[in-house]
Amino acid sequence: MENWLAFILPPIIGALIGAVTNDVAIRMLFRPYGARYIGSLRVPFTPGLIPRERHHIAEAIADTFVAHVFNGEDLGKLFLNDQVKDKISSKIKDMIAQVGGLLNVNEAMLGMASTMASAQMLDELGKLAEELGENSDDIKARIKEKIDNLDVATLEALVMGFSRKQFRHITWFGALLGFMIGLVQVVVFQVLVIA
Repeated sequence: MENWLAFILPPIIGALIGAVTNDVAIRMLFRPYGARYIGSLRVPFTPGLIPRERHHIAEAIADTFVAHVFNGEDLGKLFLNDQVKDKISSKIKDMIAQVGGLLNVNEAMLGMASTMASAQMLDELGKLAEELGENSDDIKARIKEKIDNLDVATLEALVMGFSRKQFRHITWFGALLGFMIGLVQVVVFQVLVIA
């Protein structure tokens, strides 16, 4: 019986240690939220990595988002889609019709003026959207500001919300790795050393 425990305990203990240490490491990404002190000395690893580096992380997220997800050009296209163009043209035509009615301008002239004004306005808006697309610094600054202004608990809930499954896999991988290390210990100490 005693010999059996020598074979089974090291892998079980290794799996437990691996799972617990990985889980603690994941929690230490966020916690503690603030620095802890013993007297005047700051306790190492406080605050957690993400609270300590949140400004750099916010900047990196903003850069990545603008470079790979949604930049100024995309924003311009979003706000100047076909539906928006149709609404702008319609509004311009209505305004010209009202002005033309006040000035007693004939229908042919109104139609030509509204078509030209609509085309000119859409062309100018297109150029403006293009200019916005070339400079994505405003978008980056807004994203960085939003992330910087989140309290750490909300940021943790946000990250954990979409990463919980992946973090669970990391914990289980730690358990598997600890189990494997325990098996190697059994082989080395029980089979090679004792034999």
